[in-house]
This record gives sequence, structure tokens and C-alpha cells, in this order.
Amino acid sequence: MQTPDLSTSPRAIWRLTWPQLLMMYVMFFMTLTPVWTAGRLGADVQAALGMANQCSLFLSVICLAVSSGATAAVSQSLGALRVRRANLYISTTLILSLLLGILMGAAGSLLAADILQLLQIPAEIQPVARDIWQIFMIGLPFQYVYASSGVIFRATRRVIPPLIVASMVTVLHALFCFGTSFGLFGLPQWGYLGIAWASVAASCFGALLNCSILIKDGYLSHRYLPSLAWLKVGLPYLVRVAIPAGFSSLVWQSGYLVLFILVASVPTDSVAALAGLTAGLRIEAFLFMPAMAFNMSASVLVGNCLGAGREAEARRVSFSLLRTAVVLMSIAAILIWPFRTELAALLSLDPTTRHYIVDYLFYNLLSTPFSIASTVLGGVMVGAGATHYNLMVFGGSFWGLRIPLGYLLGHILWGTAGGVFLAMLISQVLQTLCMLWVFFRGRWTAYSMRSHMHQRKVHGTEVGGQSSPKN
Repeated sequence: MQTPDLSTSPRAIWRLTWPQLLMMYVMFFMTLTPVWTAGRLGADVQAALGMANQCSLFLSVICLAVSSGATAAVSQSLGALRVRRANLYISTTLILSLLLGILMGAAGSLLAADILQLLQIPAEIQPVARDIWQIFMIGLPFQYVYASSGVIFRATRRVIPPLIVASMVTVLHALFCFGTSFGLFGLPQWGYLGIAWASVAASCFGALLNCSILIKDGYLSHRYLPSLAWLKVGLPYLVRVAIPAGFSSLVWQSGYLVLFILVASVPTDSVAALAGLTAGLRIEAFLFMPAMAFNMSASVLVGNCLGAGREAEARRVSFSLLRTAVVLMSIAAILIWPFRTELAALLSLDPTTRHYIVDYLFYNLLSTPFSIASTVLGGVMVGAGATHYNLMVFGGSFWGLRIPLGYLLGHILWGTAGGVFLAMLISQVLQTLCMLWVFFRGRWTAYSMRSHMHQRKVHGTEVGGQSSPKN
């Protein structure tokens, strides 16, 4: 690994962020492809795909947790100029991701029937959802490794290679998705099964490419396989960050599953509303995915600053990214607003589904400044290792307000999915206000690895070799 770039100048921030912005839009089109394809196969397929996708994201919370720990550990290690320690965390992250992906994929496949029954999926789409789910579980280990290796690239500020890989993966995914769903390009016609297998192929291809680059560039090597002695000292900080991050992701994804259940069980137009939610989320991703680029930049830059002991600089960089992201994405939401009906027509042929897509966009475009702000601030907390704030704020707003209010409005007062969508807007406002309070008044800079190591320091000495994460 070369000497890390730790600059926080505007030019350095832009150099880190613009490839991630492009990559998020590339991933946006990748996630849009199966939704568009499913819309051509029917509202039932689109609704089943939405449920299967959300369930798959629910099982990815462990990968997200490990990735959050890796972002904090690697970026702070580089900030402290502990290059070997960063390499050891990289190897540990990828090994954990692969093992956990195999474990979760096997569990998800064995418990498929129970999981889908628990979600109260409408009977008419259960067979389609079950088929898609089983295929998704085959690809889960590859999805874990692809996601975690992408995090490693970002944590080391190497953002061009994952952009190139993501572009190649998106092209392969689109060709495979269209080809196997409709029998194009000489490929067999598998219908909705082609959508699921395209996802597996894309994850496998991306994981292999990313790992090959990491091996070629010397980031992955037998020299950096962590010993048990090193894991005993180095793993606790990764776990300390990962546990609240995992619970935060678990709370968030389980909350979205409940939202899908609320929409799927509304008294009126449940299947069309579920299909509308699935498609609406993909359009909303046009705004949310760029926010994730700022989220990732914030986590890396904050980690570098705190690893080097520069707390004031961490706050300055965070606020700069927050301000820029909110302004840019709010302008994008304003530009999209007049074209909600046209966008709905692109993603569905069913008139009722189109109505619910437009309804979803009405509320969620209004929430753009709030959702963008909380997303960026969530990245700040990851970089600082203060992921328990994300757990408390995101979990509290989701389960304390969004879910009960969504049930009240969607099932009791309004009787339509519009009530659930309104609850999402209200909870986003509260969530963002709480995160802003944490940012300006909380002690989030006190949870960096420097503080952790200070607490664990024994006899005031550093241990050499692999036995210490300081190397």
C-alpha cells in the first residue's frame, strides 16, 4: 500500500466524491433495470421482486455492520499512518464477509417458507417471491464480498477502480437481465427468474474483479492474514463499531420490511400499492444514492481526521459535505418534481400502480433535504466510530414514529398506502432534527480508535508485530 492521501482540501474532497457520485448513479441504473423489467412482466412480478429485494437487504445487515467497522478502522488507521494495521483490517473484513455471507445465505434458503409467510405476502405473488428469494440466497456470499470490497476501496481513497468495476457489472447485469427475461441476445427466456439470476451473476462478477484488483495491488496477501494474537487486540474496535451499526441496519431494514407489510395489507389496492412502492423507491434512489456518495466520503474523511487527532477539521469537513449534499440534491428534487407522472409511466404499465408511484414521490421528494442530511450525518458517525448514535436516532424515529403512524394513517384513518407514505415524510423530519442535535451538541468525536486504544493500553507500552493493531 502506498503512503495514504490524507488531504482534506476542497480539491481532495471533490477528488474523493465525484467518482462515488458517478458510481451511485451507475448503481441506480443497475437497481432500476430489474424493476423496469419486472414492470413489463406484470404488477405481481414487480411486487414480488420488491418484497424479495427488501428481505435480501434485511439479511445484508451483518455485511453492512462489518463494512461500517471496516470503514472506521481502515480510515482511522491510515489517518494515524498505521498502514500495516489497515492492511490487516482489510483482510479481516473480507474473510468475515465471505464466511457470514455463506452462513446467512444458507439460513435464508432453509427458512425461506417461514420468512415469506411471516411477511404476509399476498397469496397471488407468493410463488414468484419464493422463486426469486431462493436464487437471491445463492448469490448472497458474492453480494457480501462485492459490497465489503467496495468499502475497502473507498476507505483507502481508491475510488476509480470500483467505479470502473461497477460500470462493467452494470452492463453485464443489464444484458443478462433483459436477455434471460425476454429471450434476447441469443440467451434462453427464463421470465422473472432471469431477473434473479442476473443479480447473482452481477454480484459474482463484481466480487471477483474487486478481489483480483486488491490482490494485484498488494492489499490482499498472505502477509496480511491476521493471527489469533492480532485478532485478540485488533478485532474489538471493529466489533465495537460494527455491533451498533449492525443493530442500526437491522432496525432500519426490519422497519422497511414492516413498511412493506403495511403497504401489502392496506384495505385498498394492496398489490398495486406494493408495486408502486417498489418502483417509487427506485426513483427516489436517484436522489438517495448520490447522498450515499457524500455519506461515504464523510465517513472516510472523518476517519482520517480523527485518526490523526484533528477533531476541529473533522467537524469542518463534515459540515461542508452536509451543506453541499443538501443543496445539490434538493435542486435535483425540484427538477424531478414536474415529471412524476412521466417517470411512473416508464416503470409500470398498470394505471393503478402508476397512481401509487406518483403518490409515493409526492411525499418523498418533499422529504429530500431531510433524508439527505440524515444520510450524510450517518456517514459522519460511522467514520468517527460513533455508530450508536445512528442506532438510537434512526431506530427511534423508525419504530417510535414511522411504523405506528403509518399503521394509524394507512390502515385506520385513510385506508390507503398514502397514509404510510405521509408517515415516512414526518419521521424523516424528526430524524434529521435529532441527528443535527447530535452533530452540533453530541460528543461523537470521542469514539475514535485513539480513544479506544487509550482505554486498552496496558503499562503504557506498544506491542510489536502482529499482536498489536497499532502496527
